[in-house]
Amino acid sequence: MAAKIVRRSLDTNTIPFQVLLGIFAGLILGAALNWFSPIYILGGLVLVFLLYAILKRPEVALLGILVATSSIVYEDQLPRISFGISLHISDILLLTLFGIVFIRWLVEPNFQIVRTPIDLPLLIFFGVTILSTTIALYQSTVDVETVRRSFRIFSYYLTFFIVTQLVKERRQLDLLIQGIYFLAFIVAGAIVLQFLLGSTVQLLPGRVETLATGNTMYADITRVLPPGWSVVLVSFLVLLCNMIVDRHISFTWVRYGFLGLFGVAMIFTFLRSYWAALCMIFVVMAYLFKGQERTRFIGFGFVTVLIAAAFIAIVSYDPDSRTAKLLDASADRFGSLFASGAFQGDDNSINWRLIENGYAVAAINANPWIGLGLGFTYRPWDSRIDQVDLTGTNYDFRKHIHNGHFWILLQSGLLGYLSLIWLSVIFVGRGLFYWRQVQDLKLRSIVLGFILTYGVVFVAAVANSSFTQWRWTPLLGIMMGINEVVIRSSREAVNV
Repeated sequence: MAAKIVRRSLDTNTIPFQVLLGIFAGLILGAALNWFSPIYILGGLVLVFLLYAILKRPEVALLGILVATSSIVYEDQLPRISFGISLHISDILLLTLFGIVFIRWLVEPNFQIVRTPIDLPLLIFFGVTILSTTIALYQSTVDVETVRRSFRIFSYYLTFFIVTQLVKERRQLDLLIQGIYFLAFIVAGAIVLQFLLGSTVQLLPGRVETLATGNTMYADITRVLPPGWSVVLVSFLVLLCNMIVDRHISFTWVRYGFLGLFGVAMIFTFLRSYWAALCMIFVVMAYLFKGQERTRFIGFGFVTVLIAAAFIAIVSYDPDSRTAKLLDASADRFGSLFASGAFQGDDNSINWRLIENGYAVAAINANPWIGLGLGFTYRPWDSRIDQVDLTGTNYDFRKHIHNGHFWILLQSGLLGYLSLIWLSVIFVGRGLFYWRQVQDLKLRSIVLGFILTYGVVFVAAVANSSFTQWRWTPLLGIMMGINEVVIRSSREAVNV
């Protein structure tokens, strides 16, 4: 009887307890206002609210990481907390999520660590890179500050484990996917608006510049590359797959509008390597789709070509219009990949990459197994691509290479690169094997869209350092994690 009385008195749902809790909270808040600035109090309250939200819905923190790394916010604009080392808000979110995993593993009897086939290659990839970096630091061949910055970016691959351990319910998946869509909508809209405003009015951070292809400048054409174009590409392919796979999809015309927005935004990035990779993936999609799906895909492509042809015909009546110049610039930009002189030095961008690749091959041959570590310097100063301008600003690119595959070989060596290939084969292979077994058509299109996106990134990495970019590493980890969650839940549903 006494125990029941005690438990009843401690029941948080009773009015007396809630009144006492309110009085206690008010006293603490009043005392805190006497001791600290109201700004600190407000910040503390916001922090408590965010922590509660993350504990209840960890996927909110994952979206927060994407907002910080893959949106219209640039790295230099992020708030930092410094206590010996500097941490971005996204770093704190990642560490908090790992803390939640650890605490739940300690205190919750029913909490089990989920294991997947991707765990081992990802951990080996991560471990080899840390080993090579540790050796480089011991030998003083890399500087600590560059290593810290590079490690921050590289560590976001670990978002994979956050998804597999903490995102286990359908409502969590839905919020995460819808959040990615919404973020893509904001970024795509901002890209289009920035293009319309031109390069003289910089609405977005990052690269907002007048387009140049080879030796040609397009004065009225603005190239826009905010960090979040990565989520735009992902959302474009996932939405396209969804519209092909699910013929009963609702709000079709609205989805066509979103798809068009994402596609136009990708055009305004003028990333010709990604354009070429997308064309290759469209061929793969035509092979993967069967029956009515293939018919819808071909029909969709046919309608798109007709609309584009009509649009070009209308625009051609005024060749001096900005729209006509956009079409010419886009055609020239894409066609430059196949120009006869592109790889003989006529294209400055491609020539830059060829110079880098030549140095990279020599450095890889000299350090084949575990590479040079994070923050490497792989070549000497070369005045063809490294410069000091008239103001004394130093443009030193000796730590950078555009080829993402060579970057991993330089950074992590052959062991690290082979583990990345192993990881890639498992991720793509499992997606291709299981995507048709996923009964929910929305989730099926997500699994397919993610592996197709990874295919685009893998191909385009020949000319882009995608595997080590701030905008891609957390997104790749989340994509891999979501696919594993969907595949696991689908297999469990079949086995029930």
